[in-house]
Amino acid sequence: MNGAVMRRLICLLLLPLAVPFTQARTWTDVQGRTMEAEAVSIGDGMVTFSKSDGQTYAFPLTSLCEADQAYLREQEAAGKLAPAPMKPTGFTSWLESNMVTLQGDDLKRARGADLSQAKYIALYQSAHWCPPCRKFTPKLVDFYNEQKREHPNFEIIFVSSDRDADAMAGYMKELKMPWPAVDYDRRKSSQVRKSSGNGIPCLMILDRDGNVIMDSYNGDDYIGPTRVMNRLAELIAE
Repeated sequence: MNGAVMRRLICLLLLPLAVPFTQARTWTDVQGRTMEAEAVSIGDGMVTFSKSDGQTYAFPLTSLCEADQAYLREQEAAGKLAPAPMKPTGFTSWLESNMVTLQGDDLKRARGADLSQAKYIALYQSAHWCPPCRKFTPKLVDFYNEQKREHPNFEIIFVSSDRDADAMAGYMKELKMPWPAVDYDRRKSSQVRKSSGNGIPCLMILDRDGNVIMDSYNGDDYIGPTRVMNRLAELIAE
């Protein structure tokens, strides 16, 4: 075997070693057993690992040795681990199936709609023809753009009270709404008409099951969307 062939064979044999499995390390459980894998997400007391063969495994955080638990908490605090996806509910599944986004000048089905990280869902009932809405919406847009990157645990979804879908699309474009919306034809569905009042603008915070945590009405009293937005900021930061 000549030298060139030998060098090519050696390179082929070493190729897997030249591309190490990203961020893989050895993990040890409380019984002293070890596993080589990458930690990819953490949440609800569970850690998800990915092994080099492409398989994923989830284990309770407390099943790992104390040193590895501490290491994972440090990685989580530093934002180096994704939060574990939450299980879909009937409410989140309905929303994902009926959400649209502004694509160019048109409203189209939201591609890959995903609420798996949203612990809180804020429904924003508003309309272009409503002056108080147009006054508040830019504040909510700023809030969303400032908070969303650091806190992926919430989503705002627009529920239009506009006169038609074209007016809805124009409103979203003019005010640069960065969030998805409920399809215009589904905006009156019971899943999203949960406010205790009829006025707009109305901002509601719901949990993943669609239960109202807070909205712009306190009984018959209209407290407005700003107080709800401030409460949302407190919740997502906890």
